[in-house]
Amino acid sequence: MTELAKEAFASRNYCLAVEMYERCLKQQAPSFDVLFGYGDSLARCGRLRDSIDIYSRCLALGNVPLERLRHLVGSLLEDLGESSLGSRRRTNDSFACPFCEGTLYQPITTNCGHTFCKNCLEPAKNCRVCGQKVDEVGETNVLVQRLVEKWWPREAEASRARHEGDLLLGEGRMGQALERYNLAVHLAPNSPLHLSNRAQALLLLNRPQASLTDADHAVRLRPDWGKGHYRRGLALSALGRHEEAVFALCTSAAIDKNPQNVRHELTRALHRALSPNLRRKTNAFILTPYNSVENSIRTKRKRHHLLLPLMSSSHRHRRAALNTSDCEDNSSGGEEEFTQTICRSPLSSMTPQDNVKLHATLDRVFQEVEKLKRLESRPAEILLPPLSGGATSELDCILCCRLLWKPVTTPCGHTYCWMCLDRCLDYSSSCPLCVTSLSDYLASSQKTVTDFVERALKIVAPKEYTSRAASHRHELVQGLGLLGSEEIAVFVCTTAFPCVACPLFVYEPRYRLMVRRCVESGVRQFAIAACLNREATGAKRYAEFGTMLEIRDRVLLKDGCSILSTVGARRFRVLSGGEKDGYDTARVEFLRDSPVQPDQVLNILELHDKVRSKSRRWWDTVPSTQQSEIQRVFGRMPETEDDWLRLPDGPSWTWWLLAILPLGPQLQVGILGTTRLEKRLRAIEKTLDHMEQRQLTVTPATSEETTTSSSICRDDAMNESTVSMVQQS
Repeated sequence: MTELAKEAFASRNYCLAVEMYERCLKQQAPSFDVLFGYGDSLARCGRLRDSIDIYSRCLALGNVPLERLRHLVGSLLEDLGESSLGSRRRTNDSFACPFCEGTLYQPITTNCGHTFCKNCLEPAKNCRVCGQKVDEVGETNVLVQRLVEKWWPREAEASRARHEGDLLLGEGRMGQALERYNLAVHLAPNSPLHLSNRAQALLLLNRPQASLTDADHAVRLRPDWGKGHYRRGLALSALGRHEEAVFALCTSAAIDKNPQNVRHELTRALHRALSPNLRRKTNAFILTPYNSVENSIRTKRKRHHLLLPLMSSSHRHRRAALNTSDCEDNSSGGEEEFTQTICRSPLSSMTPQDNVKLHATLDRVFQEVEKLKRLESRPAEILLPPLSGGATSELDCILCCRLLWKPVTTPCGHTYCWMCLDRCLDYSSSCPLCVTSLSDYLASSQKTVTDFVERALKIVAPKEYTSRAASHRHELVQGLGLLGSEEIAVFVCTTAFPCVACPLFVYEPRYRLMVRRCVESGVRQFAIAACLNREATGAKRYAEFGTMLEIRDRVLLKDGCSILSTVGARRFRVLSGGEKDGYDTARVEFLRDSPVQPDQVLNILELHDKVRSKSRRWWDTVPSTQQSEIQRVFGRMPETEDDWLRLPDGPSWTWWLLAILPLGPQLQVGILGTTRLEKRLRAIEKTLDHMEQRQLTVTPATSEETTTSSSICRDDAMNESTVSMVQQS
């Protein structure tokens, strides 16, 4: 029966294990293993109070190691976890360190934008605010440290003393650590954090009553702080007030939802609370007659194998077997008297009265947790910057000399406007102030706003911050030439076509700025036009016709360059050119095909089908390796749309074909600018006919030339003929 009960417990069928153990206890004289198995099963079933009574009886009969209470403690912590405060969301509206919740000391801003005390950070750990992994610990944030020391001088000095005390305590210099904690409490007497750390030092110096005083004060200041209850539990345990220690430690576990921190101390407190001998020594409890008998017998026994009384009076005849088989002590008299005593009393009547206090303690724990859930969560130190404006010069960007906008902090600890830093890094990968290399910072592409500084800006200078935001938005709009402005940004490179992919490699600083503005504004569009290289003659240097590109994806490289995946959108004609921050801009008018007249519909349909068939035949003659390379860059030839006659740019397959045919730049621009579908179809047809006559094939595009369609071989005679045909038509 015992083996069956153990198997049920091992398979986590705890209710069945309880039933099996109860049958076992009714059929035979119980042993310590059986009783502990019964207690473990009760605990895992959620019957904590019943299990406490069983554990208490086991501890009354012998010395039991702490490890034997692991199931009781585990079940208790699981119940506390289900009703804990840990799931309650805490808003990050404090300027304290998210880890220690105290005033920042040697502040470090991580890659996720949150700032912590340097001593609190550990690389490869997760941020307590956002959960993102902390890649590395950088240098002290110069701006944040200056703000903290200016706005909260006493709290900053107290935090310094506390951190110094922590280091001394870690080195075992407890007396010196206590002096630093005393200074911290003197400077910030209402900080639960300083009181908690001093309580720890006092406890290590064997001053539990003083430690309890500080812990009580910390709990009064902040009832929903788990560490305060934890310090209180340790002090109470040291004073021998074990039931109260259990209450404090359970409350701590429920608040922090981190049972591993309190598991050992809670196990020890429960062990002492359930042990009659320990209760007698620490609290001078009056022993019951049973405890007196049991205590006198314990001194005579060689091994502690006394057993609990039988579960029913019908099993009292097992007394002889109990004495001979389970007890190895041959002494008589006192032990026989004890055995007869426990056999005449049912188990329920022999539950120690002290367990009633422990049962009440557990009830209080869950009541306390429910009460704390209704309290508003507060940080260990409530810090607010001055709300009365004043000078904001310390919040200005050193590069643009204006109020910081989207402040970002480099690993070397300097803070700039996001866009100001990016523009500097376009030309150099070093910090503008200390010239530290920021290559890895560039490659991460995860620059995040420094949360501390941004929240400070919104509180200290709300009007100025709002004005700065509007100014930044205006600069983006003007820089891109979108959203109703007169000019648009132009990327001078090659000819792109509607509905066709156009991958780009962006390396020039001016275009890096332009692309960033596109991404930050959310528009994700810019213009592209072919480079004509006619600056020496005084003519414009880019084509008259171009295409808008939509950014689909962006890969940022370690050196700050980027690879863009774009797709062509609307066509345009340049009316006039300009310049903005180094890159070209233009006033344009957007183009669309002229509507097909009703009497021309049949002719256009016939021409469309004929050119489409010729295109397919030509494509089939292209070698498979070249087809794969073309499709890798431009994708597959699109299918004909159902409503292609009404589309502003006609069927998309024509543009895909124009992108891969061996046409010169001028011819590509000329076809791009035409607004008649018939012209494009006839230009494609004439090109295909000429290629068929000359038996030409397409040369594959190399990986270095994926940004242009001119990598395919050209036939000058064919281009001149087609240009003439397009112009005449």
